Amino acid sequence: MRQHIIVPFDGSISAQSALLVAIEMARKYAEKIILINVQPSLATPSTTNFFHKSDILLYQEALHEDAIKTALHLLEEAGIEFEAKLMIGIPKNMICEEAKARQIRCIIMGSRGHSAFVGGVLGSVSQGVMHLADCPVMVVPANSEHDQ
Repeated sequence: MRQHIIVPFDGSISAQSALLVAIEMARKYAEKIILINVQPSLATPSTTNFFHKSDILLYQEALHEDAIKTALHLLEEAGIEFEAKLMIGIPKNMICEEAKARQIRCIIMGSRGHSAFVGGVLGSVSQGVMHLADCPVMVVPANSEHDQ
């Protein structure tokens, strides 16, 4: 049986709106929230020539911690069971792989992340997740009723 809720989180207002919806749903279903922050790989030949892998990982971990600090506060305040996870790679792929591996009930995510430029060039993460996911995906706009 599918259970638990994945919330991809990048610190954006849209991601915060999605988290608030997920908290409400997690309460109703008595389920855990899996908070995922996906950082880009950065392990290119150029970077690995100048930086050690451990330094790259420390940088990614710092970005992860900065991105999820608001979410951690909201989840702790709500008293919801949760797990925070750093993943490295392409966001839509990593989110969907995690959902499939864990047999997740649903993915609740924001409609826009931090970078409209990246979204325009590479495609929307939420659109990619909706296309690839093997579970229901709820996309929450930044101006949802939870923000008011």
